[in-house]
Amino acid sequence: MSPNITLLVKEALSHQHAGRIGIALSMFEEILKLDPKNPQANFSLGIAAYQNGDVGLAIEMLRKAERKAGKHPQVHQLLGLALMNAGDLAGALKSLKKAVALAPKAADFHAHLGDLYTLKRQPVLARQSFQRALAIDPENGYALVGMGQLDITVGQIDEAVAWFEKAIALGKELPSALHCLTMARTYREEPAELAKIDDLLKQASALPAPEHAHLHWAAGKIHYDLGDTARAAQHYRSARRLRYQSFDQQAHEERIAFMKEVFNEAFFAERTEFEDPSERPVFIFGMPRSGTTLAEQIVSRHSRIVSGAEIPYFRLLQQDLGLRGAPSAALENRLKSLGPREFKQFARQYLAELSAIDRRADRVTDKMPHNFEVLWLMSLLFPNAAFIHCVRCPADTCVSLLSHSLSPAHNYAMTQKSLGSYFVAYDGLMKHWEKVLPVRIHTLSYEDLVHNQEKESKALLACTGMDWEEQCLEFYNGDSPVTTFSNLQVRKPMFRSSIGRWKRHKDLLGDLFEALGPLSPLNEAAPVGNGSSYGQQQTLATGMPDNDISHLRNAVSPIS
Repeated sequence: MSPNITLLVKEALSHQHAGRIGIALSMFEEILKLDPKNPQANFSLGIAAYQNGDVGLAIEMLRKAERKAGKHPQVHQLLGLALMNAGDLAGALKSLKKAVALAPKAADFHAHLGDLYTLKRQPVLARQSFQRALAIDPENGYALVGMGQLDITVGQIDEAVAWFEKAIALGKELPSALHCLTMARTYREEPAELAKIDDLLKQASALPAPEHAHLHWAAGKIHYDLGDTARAAQHYRSARRLRYQSFDQQAHEERIAFMKEVFNEAFFAERTEFEDPSERPVFIFGMPRSGTTLAEQIVSRHSRIVSGAEIPYFRLLQQDLGLRGAPSAALENRLKSLGPREFKQFARQYLAELSAIDRRADRVTDKMPHNFEVLWLMSLLFPNAAFIHCVRCPADTCVSLLSHSLSPAHNYAMTQKSLGSYFVAYDGLMKHWEKVLPVRIHTLSYEDLVHNQEKESKALLACTGMDWEEQCLEFYNGDSPVTTFSNLQVRKPMFRSSIGRWKRHKDLLGDLFEALGPLSPLNEAAPVGNGSSYGQQQTLATGMPDNDISHLRNAVSPIS
């Protein structure tokens, strides 16, 4: 590195440490023009991209930094966190283990590894990692909050609350700890933590955006529980603005239109011999917050069915095939040129993923909600699999999404308008799949399931090809860790309080109703998607938001 570049890096780092992020990033971009492989510039831009929700760019920058600064544990730490957020848990494990190996006394790194094992639904290994972190630093905030989040996933709510309260008492990871605590409680009177949240919000402009957002999510949850829907909505709106980048609706609709055009009846008719005969996969999909976790818990209570949670295989393959980018003639040609060899390889790789989860089970669930975009490929590969589409009142689904902290990749939920438009596009794609796919899709209505649990549960098991077992009615007694937003709800028997939740927000949802158009509950003709009703849109009261696990860690230490 030349002396001039070295000085520029030092100056950029001084701006970054002083909080002058815009100046620092501009300087790092200039440094990369002079020295494209500069590890510090790539590292710092990787951090910024991750904080802004551009995980793909973050991984690209951090991999460049890794190649030039592979002995610096912070590079592997941040790369591991970015890969974890992208769903590449195997890659994340490799990177985080490298970070721990290079810095075995860094408590934070052990805690990050615990986060990963929690996501991988390996609670024993997760707990061991958190315990190692706490042995090094008994007041490590990441480990304290991580232990609480781990206990939530296995249904130990009281123990989780104790961990969150300990972190708060010590002043560690306050935004995250407060957010987690509010999600684990239901409030009937104003709690002491609200004053703490309000005080932190007064000085939150100095916080990184993700931590600032945690405080708004927490405040929104408390105000919602206390009945102040308007104030809760203000906090949720502020949280979403901090959490998400703007959503390119036009680009998304162009992608959906492209898929409808390419994956037509002729496409499937010409590819009738590409399938694998396996019956093992149980695909559960639909919009997030539509009941996918509940469906999985019911099915996986069966003695011969194992929960695979959210398997990222098809989403990653979708990206590798180019379907996350802009449509083009070249992309269409590439998709149409896929032959038996590629399809066999895809099937073999996916079945290996299922075997890694459990080799003996007759069925393994894959509850990746957004797999609805990849049904063209899944149906060609596994026509004998079970395909379960979870649906719920569109307005209730959207209200729930607007009040939950999803990963930055869910930026379609930033505004009522963007979310409503996204839902309409999803509904149109599902109607297209119903017409052209060479498989039968079982549609499970959340409302129907709540009102007639046994009948709908038996139909759900029947579509998997398995005999009925009574324990499937006691889905809340399952021992599989649950790492999704519904990890609190699925530990309770069926309840109706989330049906008709939109009514409580009715006066605040004008933009959503307009964007939903014919799917709005205000439209008496509203209906129906995918050959079946979205359920009883005009019934009862309110529901409770649930939580998310956030993995953003700040790191601006020099690495060069």
